[in-house]
Parts: sequence; structure tokens; C-alpha cells
Amino acid sequence: MQLDFLTPRVERLSADGAIDVVHPGGRLGGSLRRPILLLARDLCAFSLFPSAALPRSRRRQAAALHARLGAPYVQSGSALSKAGDDFGVWWWDADRVEALLSAKDVTARPLIRPETLAQPRGESWRIVRLKQGYEAQLWAGKALLASAWRRDRYDAAAWSAFVRLQRAETNAPEAPPAPADLPLALDNREAFALAPVELTREQMALAAGGATAFASLCFAAFLAGQGHELAKDTARVEAETAEIRAATPRAAAVQNLDASQKKLVAYRQIEERTGPLSAAGAAIGVLALQDLTPTALNAETEMLSVTLDYEALDKIAGLIADLEGSGYFHDVRPRTDASAKTLVVEMKVREAAPPLSPEL
Repeated sequence: MQLDFLTPRVERLSADGAIDVVHPGGRLGGSLRRPILLLARDLCAFSLFPSAALPRSRRRQAAALHARLGAPYVQSGSALSKAGDDFGVWWWDADRVEALLSAKDVTARPLIRPETLAQPRGESWRIVRLKQGYEAQLWAGKALLASAWRRDRYDAAAWSAFVRLQRAETNAPEAPPAPADLPLALDNREAFALAPVELTREQMALAAGGATAFASLCFAAFLAGQGHELAKDTARVEAETAEIRAATPRAAAVQNLDASQKKLVAYRQIEERTGPLSAAGAAIGVLALQDLTPTALNAETEMLSVTLDYEALDKIAGLIADLEGSGYFHDVRPRTDASAKTLVVEMKVREAAPPLSPEL
């Protein structure tokens, strides 16, 4: 559910350099959150990246890698949109967009999103009337599968050409649908969700402190209840074990068997455990997907931290998602060191993370 008072300021950039205010922003979002700049559809390129055949934890990483390596521009910006088990990849010419913003003396650095992501989701074939031009779309299960833009209204020939490109779909209408004027969909998380990079250091510290205090109280209550139940279960198990051993004629053999079983269990736990050092390679691989190189790496008992250049703050949202999505890490927390001009990312290592090899 979108809370209007948290909505950021939303503007739209046209290909001619004009910037229009789409939403002035809520009471808090307009001043605390970074503004969102919607790029006109003719400034963007779209492609569907099929990732359903990949392991679930590797799909977003693969889509991000494709967005970086398959970009159609020399300096490209990109955004990902979820499309069922696949991902939609949006590109734009970063140099051109930067030039248009510089000409307008835009000081606040906005979050850039294609204007299509700010539209309500569709169900099937549709044509959207934009401020400049028309966009033909194909949706399935509220996932955007295809998108094409043209300046003039879609006629029968243009619509037929768009439909022919979607070879897997056979239920397209013969005549182009009537163009629809769509409102701004503020509940679309892919365009308007709060990203970690929007928070200042003070805001993140305050939120982290409150979350830590609440989590500590909940964990303490959980441990108290578990401790009481475990105490009763332990007493019952010890009594039953004593009765069984007393009735067993070969007590020494049973004791030796118990010792061997305990050793096997201990060995198996050590084998399955993933420590910070063994997970460091996975972290470095995720950083490489974001074109980041750590300047320092620190491994502790159950923690791993990497130190990055301060410029990596722009990519922290995608980096957090990739680290947690890898299956090796959880509770990923970034913090900045203003004096050293570095970004430190701390994360907890899961005890039984998946292997780096593809899942079967």
C-alpha cells in the first residue's frame, strides 16, 4: 500500500529536454526522499531477459549482468522489472540524459525510471497514449513481456508488425486496440518503492537502532520461552536415556557407539557449515557483477565485511539485493565512513549456504 505522505517528487523528462512535474510529492516524501525522474518512453529501450531456467537465487544477478553487458549504448543506464520468472531490462543513453539534465541545471540527483514502470499493470495487449507518441504493450500475468514505441498512432500495419514479433502469442486482436490514457500508479513498487540509497546516514542509523532494539526484545522473549521448554524436554530425555541404558546388558558398547555417533554428527556439522572465509569468494563475485572492487575485506566469526570506495553508494540498493539473493548472506547493512570516504558493507553468513555451482 502506497502512503501518499511518503511519495517522492515525481518529474518527467522528454526527449526535447522539457521537465514536467507529475507529482509534487507528499509532506515527508517530497523533502526527505530523492526525487524520481521518469524518462519518456522514446528515450528508453526494452528487452525481456528469460531467466526461468536459472536457479531462483541467481536470476537477478544474471539479469543485472545482461543489463551491463548487453547495453545498446556506450554509457548506459539500466533498470530491472520483474516479469514472472523472467526480468524486463530497461536501458537509456546515460550521456544524453545527463546532458539534458545539465541544460536544466538540475542540482538534486534523481532516481531515474522509465515512464512505463509508473503505469498501472496490464493484463494482455494494449496501446498507451503518452505525452509524446504511443506505446504498444503485451502483458501476461501482470508481467510486461513486450513494449514498442512510435511517434504516430498505431495503424493496422504497425500493429501487425508489433504482433508478429511476439511469436509465442496467438490471441492478439487483428485491429489495434484503442489508445488508453493511464494515470500515475503510485503503488508500483518498481518505480516508487523506497530504496536504501535514499536514506541518509543519520536516518539509517536511527532506523537501525529502533529495529535492533525491537528485535532484541523479541529475541529475548523467544529465548526465555524456548529455554523453559528445553529444560523440561532435557529432563525427560535424560530420564528415558538412563532407563534404556540400565536395561542394556552391553553398556560399554553402547557408550562407544554413542561417542562415535556424536563424532559423526560433529563432523557433518563442520562440513556443512559455511564460514566467512569460504563465503568471501561469493561476496567478491557479487561485487564484480556491480563493477565494484573491495579495498579491504574482514572476516570474523559469523560476519563478513567489505570496504568499498564512497562512490559505490549509488549502487548499494542493487548490491544489497544481490548479496541477500545469493543465498550466502543475510542481514546486509551498509554504513559510511565520512572521514575515510569509504562505504563499509557488513553482512552475516548463513551456516549452510548453497554451493556456487548451479542448482539441479
